[in-house]
Amino acid sequence: MIFATWKFLSRLAATLGLMLAALQPLAAQNAPGSVEAGRRLASQWCSGCHAVEPKTVGLFAADFAEIAKVPSTTALSLKVFLRTSHRNMPNFILQPDEANDIVAYILSLKRK
Repeated sequence: MIFATWKFLSRLAATLGLMLAALQPLAAQNAPGSVEAGRRLASQWCSGCHAVEPKTVGLFAADFAEIAKVPSTTALSLKVFLRTSHRNMPNFILQPDEANDIVAYILSLKRK
């Protein structure tokens, strides 16, 4: 009986540990970024191809305001996109806080 209880409790603890470990990346996905820092980074790195500011014209890539308004645009989808290499886009290596800042800026355009 004691062995069965101990075995159950150890499995429960392991399961809870795994669940908490799985939730930690979700907290990181929702980490807030700085809208202003994201605007500066986007202006510096992205404005050669994209319209970064609302009501400006991009050269040949989607403008950020339109990207923001797509229903599937979320913090997670943007972070995945920013960390994935793309054939038609330079492969920037963003630090996590830089990606959070750019995501915060793009998502801020949903309200405009």
